[in-house]
Amino acid sequence: MPLGIALSTTILGVTLRMRSKPRRILIVRPSALGDVCRTVPLAWSLREAFPKATVDWVVEDRWMGAVQGHPAVDRIIEFPKREFRRWWRSVPVAVRALQWFTKLRRGRYDLVIDAQGLARSGLMALATGAATRVGHQGSREFAWLGANRRVPRHPDAHVVDAMLELVTAVGAPARADMRLEVSVAGQREWQTARERAAIRPRMLLLATTNGWEGKRWIDERWGALLHGTRAELLASGVHDVVLTGAPGEEPQTAPIAELLRQISGLRIHDMTGRLSVAATVAAVRDAALLIGLDSAPIHMAAGLGTPFVGLYGATRPLIDGPYGGAEWCVHGGEGLELDLHAHRDAGRGASVMERISVEAVAALVRRRLQSAEVAA
Repeated sequence: MPLGIALSTTILGVTLRMRSKPRRILIVRPSALGDVCRTVPLAWSLREAFPKATVDWVVEDRWMGAVQGHPAVDRIIEFPKREFRRWWRSVPVAVRALQWFTKLRRGRYDLVIDAQGLARSGLMALATGAATRVGHQGSREFAWLGANRRVPRHPDAHVVDAMLELVTAVGAPARADMRLEVSVAGQREWQTARERAAIRPRMLLLATTNGWEGKRWIDERWGALLHGTRAELLASGVHDVVLTGAPGEEPQTAPIAELLRQISGLRIHDMTGRLSVAATVAAVRDAALLIGLDSAPIHMAAGLGTPFVGLYGATRPLIDGPYGGAEWCVHGGEGLELDLHAHRDAGRGASVMERISVEAVAALVRRRLQSAEVAA
């Protein structure tokens, strides 16, 4: 699409216009970590369409390491969500929050893309005072009130495709480029941790944790999975298994790690809570194979070209899964009528995850190990 003085496009019958090429652009997608990782196509698309523009991105402080220094972004704006969460209980915190939003307005953005679609992101978009603020129609928590250009969302579109609808609405051709970058600091931290633990080059990375109980798999099945695929892992040169997780998730991985040590016959390293987000990105990049739940490492793998196998229950791989990688996901909820937020019900979510058999995951792991991209 040619970019002229008047930019326009039509989305499902809605034509949006910009008076000129934007000079200062802001992406609003603060969280969560997996969503931050799969928002990079927006940055790539905007960078390619508007190469002379400044592209900034609001990211929650604890997730910044995933995209810090990304070549398509000029500046990451740190959002201290946890500090501001209960601003009304503290006058000093309320003052700092007001100062933060004031600085956002001083950015003088002329184009803002609200890719989050929640109350806080809508407020951020509105606070910028940008001439063009784009968001989805009917965004949750009245976030759409922060946008003055509202784009219909296809209900069955993948999350990445839905976000790309927002940039095509302002004349930026969609570029479904998931590429993530490993920061120098992240690489150094990971290399140090790897050397200390004597983790060999070809390793299997397990992402067994999730903040939603309804997205977790049964602990014993992780043990059965590695026991059943041990021969194939060893044959492919994998002798080391690394478990990853965020600080506070150690209670989730500790029993799994102990079980694996007893029955897998592989070298087990539980790195939960010991790696920063930036170092975790480096670890995912270096893995020969990643097996994980519906969580951030799966999306990191998609953006780093790391082979993966995903375990999805009440969420749908074709919509919420690793972009372009649904074929490598086992879906426990296949054939079921599931509410969009069914995973939030721990009991309902667990019952769907229970439908994922060890045999189904093992079959996919064997296929992955036999593929050229994993072969030693």
